[in-house]
Amino acid sequence: MANERTNQTMEQVHRLLEEYLHRRGLRVTPERKAIVDAIYGMDEPHFTIEQLNARLEAMHFRVAQATLYNNMEMLMEAGLIWRHYFGAATLYEASVGVAPHYHCICRDCGLVMNLTNERLTSRLAETRIRGFKADYAYIYLYGLCTKCGAARRRKKNKLEKTKTLNRKIVK
Repeated sequence: MANERTNQTMEQVHRLLEEYLHRRGLRVTPERKAIVDAIYGMDEPHFTIEQLNARLEAMHFRVAQATLYNNMEMLMEAGLIWRHYFGAATLYEASVGVAPHYHCICRDCGLVMNLTNERLTSRLAETRIRGFKADYAYIYLYGLCTKCGAARRRKKNKLEKTKTLNRKIVK
């Protein structure tokens, strides 16, 4: 699934980046622009720092690891990316131009699937919390993907057959 971003979205991302940096008295550097372009050009919606670094190298742009981590923090503060903790993995996701969605995470293989649910999104938007205004929500649903669930059932059935055979042999 190629995440083709529209020119309008990319213009908005660059504008938001420049506004954020200007408010903080920071410079718009080629590294920062390249990092943002790489993030919004990723093939997968969720990515690791290592995958982002590989994308930058494919763009013939080398960025020091420390620069990459520091800029990821800054981009989160700017609202341009989200950081997720899916089990043991830390993944990032572009946030501008992304429809509200939630995440289903397989406990066995770590597969992350995006879930869109207009009813849930609507209910969250309608929810009023006294003294607090929510900007966005993360919802993580942990369970088993179809493939891992089927593998567990096969393993359980195999164990049950083995127990049944062992009982018959003992008698």
